[in-house]
Amino acid sequence: MRTIAVVNQKGGCGKTITSINLSAFLAREQRRVLLVDMDPQGHATLGLLTDAVHPSRTMYEVFVEEPGEQLTTLRDVIRTVRENLDVAPADILLSGVPEALAGQIGREDILSDAFASLSDDYDYVIVDCPPNVGLLTFNALKACSEAIVPVDPSFFALHGIGKLLETFDVLAKETGHQIAVRALVTLYSGRTAFAKAVADDIRHHLYGRHFDTVIRYSVKLAEAASHGVPIAHYSKYCVGFEDYQALAVEVLQQEAAMSSNEYVAIEGNAIPESAEAYCAEPSAPEVTSRGVMFTIEARHAAQVQLMGDFNDWNLDGSEMEPVDGIWTKVVNLPPGRYRYRYIVDGRWQSDPLNGAVEPSPYGGLDSILVVEEQLAG
Repeated sequence: MRTIAVVNQKGGCGKTITSINLSAFLAREQRRVLLVDMDPQGHATLGLLTDAVHPSRTMYEVFVEEPGEQLTTLRDVIRTVRENLDVAPADILLSGVPEALAGQIGREDILSDAFASLSDDYDYVIVDCPPNVGLLTFNALKACSEAIVPVDPSFFALHGIGKLLETFDVLAKETGHQIAVRALVTLYSGRTAFAKAVADDIRHHLYGRHFDTVIRYSVKLAEAASHGVPIAHYSKYCVGFEDYQALAVEVLQQEAAMSSNEYVAIEGNAIPESAEAYCAEPSAPEVTSRGVMFTIEARHAAQVQLMGDFNDWNLDGSEMEPVDGIWTKVVNLPPGRYRYRYIVDGRWQSDPLNGAVEPSPYGGLDSILVVEEQLAG
């Protein structure tokens, strides 16, 4: 079961529209999908259930056990929207959860615990997060292994996503929970040079951590939501339909890369030109004619990145190339001692084939590489 949080603390970026329509298109592809509305505004609920003004049970009851009331489980609040698509509704009461649970031990894990009982029922759980970083969003992030960050091409977009990435880092350092994060450009209108420039900046700064699909602005998306239906069931002849269908295809390609023994790399990943990389076997870092080659076996991974002292732990240019499940990257390194780690689908790990490790100041273990003078590339 893939768990994906759709999150951005900035409102008006297409977060809920993305949650609704990605869920619907995945359901059309015969995936069993649950959309969990964690926003007290309840817009995802309203966008799927026309009778959702006063849902009988909501996510509030899952979090807060009222005195004298029987415990409400996540299954108790789920409602079927259509074939393969269910929703766990929300309303304004959800905003009272942080106060109601103040000081309660384990309150950050309530959603994770609720999801644990659903693994056999759904292929995807999509969580529409509130437009802020608080207890509800923290619950969602701890319960999910992936996150989609919708980003509109505005002046404040990059600043906002930078703050959100800091939140992911804090979560990882404090809990050890890693999330594979990808940005999604939304509300795009190519009619202005400014929008094009901002979208290009987003793709540049988040290289390797964004979807190729761009969601163009479409009034039909808002119309569909106002009628309580996804765009897939409202209008097939608009850019909104085309774009969210394309997004679902990208998500499914990641699914194939992660879970299929026959499909180990997302379509479009280039075969490395180097024969060294093509013939590589997983090993500790090795010196080649072009520099130090890092290799790791991750046959079901959709993305593997190499981070270390040599690139200032920067994501830019950190992507490794896959060949038959073996991921490689060659780095030209001067003599010295370097700490490094791999990121496999958003999860940090030390090199399993390098026994030289030391504790990281941020938790876990860093692998250690020493490049000798005579071996410098």
